[in-house]
Amino acid sequence: MKKRIVIPLITVLALLGAGGGAAGYLYMQGPKAQTMGIGLAGPTMEAARSLYQKGYEEYKGVYLPGTTINGEDVSGITPAAYLEQTVATARQGEFTMTGRNKVKEVIQLTDVIADVTLETPPEDFLSEEELRLWPVSIHEKRAYEDPVTVTFDPDKISAAVKASVFVKGEGITDPQDAYFTKTEEGFVIVPEKEGTRIKLKRTITLVTKAINAGKKSLNLDKKNCYRTAAVKSDDPTLVSLYEQGQKIQSTVINMDMTEATETFDWSVFGPWVDWNGTEFTLDDAAMKTYVNELSKKYWTYQTQRDFVTHDGKSIKVGGGESDTYGFWLNVDNTTERLKNALTTWESKDIAASWRTNAMTRNKTNGDIGSTYVEVSIKEQHLYLFKNGNQVFDTDVVTGTASDPNRATPTGVFCILNMLRDHTMRGSYGSEFCHYFMAFTWTGCAIHDAPWRSNFGGTIYQNSGSHGCVNSPPAKAEELFGLVYTGMPVIVY
Repeated sequence: MKKRIVIPLITVLALLGAGGGAAGYLYMQGPKAQTMGIGLAGPTMEAARSLYQKGYEEYKGVYLPGTTINGEDVSGITPAAYLEQTVATARQGEFTMTGRNKVKEVIQLTDVIADVTLETPPEDFLSEEELRLWPVSIHEKRAYEDPVTVTFDPDKISAAVKASVFVKGEGITDPQDAYFTKTEEGFVIVPEKEGTRIKLKRTITLVTKAINAGKKSLNLDKKNCYRTAAVKSDDPTLVSLYEQGQKIQSTVINMDMTEATETFDWSVFGPWVDWNGTEFTLDDAAMKTYVNELSKKYWTYQTQRDFVTHDGKSIKVGGGESDTYGFWLNVDNTTERLKNALTTWESKDIAASWRTNAMTRNKTNGDIGSTYVEVSIKEQHLYLFKNGNQVFDTDVVTGTASDPNRATPTGVFCILNMLRDHTMRGSYGSEFCHYFMAFTWTGCAIHDAPWRSNFGGTIYQNSGSHGCVNSPPAKAEELFGLVYTGMPVIVY
């Protein structure tokens, strides 16, 4: 049996705008209205029934005025319309991914939604009883809560991330590790570059999590979604190499060039040093080329010089192939000394290696200085000067002038060796002397000549030596005690 609903008729009439003067009740059983305990004029009753029926039909199947679901006014719409509207609203919105260099990518949520569901079917909020009481119900408030659940498709989210500018965009760069290298300024650590390539798996995971949590954006950089360089500037190995590089750059080698110094600092040897990725290297060829240039710079061997004789005359001496005095750098040995010094990367002082070495540099008589042996062929006399003062002299006999093969060579020489009780051998046979002071590589020497009784004068012109400088025995002994190996000998 259907439930009978009774409404005071006065209420209905008032709501419907009918006139007063009626009493009784209107009751409904089904959709039809009946009256009881009342007497109404026929037209009035029919009008009431008609108006009621019209409202009943109008509100049938829709939400009554005053109805809200989830705070939204749904008055006058059907459950199907509400459902469609709710689903459409739930699908609206977008999710923004923000990256480096102000790059952005927007994901439309409708593209990644799997489903939208309501906890309660929308039609459950329609009440037959409230519909029958619509004259009263339309003035009441009905507020319902119906949670909406939105689920997202992880595969669609993944596809959206993979299709984004962060994966498919142009100019995406990989991170670059910091590294140690040599530049024009010296050894440096080149900082890492982070690049713009993302960690795809992590990004998909975090974007999926954020969308499911209802968030509207994600900053990829702040969430560590970018690939990072494996080697940073503060890497201990790089720092150690940098410290070694700084030590190399601060190394200073001072090379003694005999009364001159060559300084080898980074400005000089920098071009020779490099880092090959494993170790520091030296360019031996470049270093030797530099030392070769030093040899030319300091070269005085077999060169002509200005010389002031014992009697104050200025003459030119030297420049011949038989000369044995002057600065002649031993390039190979000097290069090796320099290399050994550099590879320790400790500042130090070293000396150059000479094939022949002069006694001084850029002073009186150039590199000859003021201590030397002077032999005048014309005067047939030998002088010894020490510190500019003549301390010894003697008559001598030089090579036979009339025989070019026996003439004493002229030039700038030095005492190469000093021998006592020496037997000389040559085309002439052999001769014994007590004091032998060689000054050429071919055997010419200053020595005593006990077989001679006279010295000086013109003996040398036709009866001179085989190229040596003969001295009286006593004078040779005295001279032997005054000279030393390396002392310049000037013959003119």
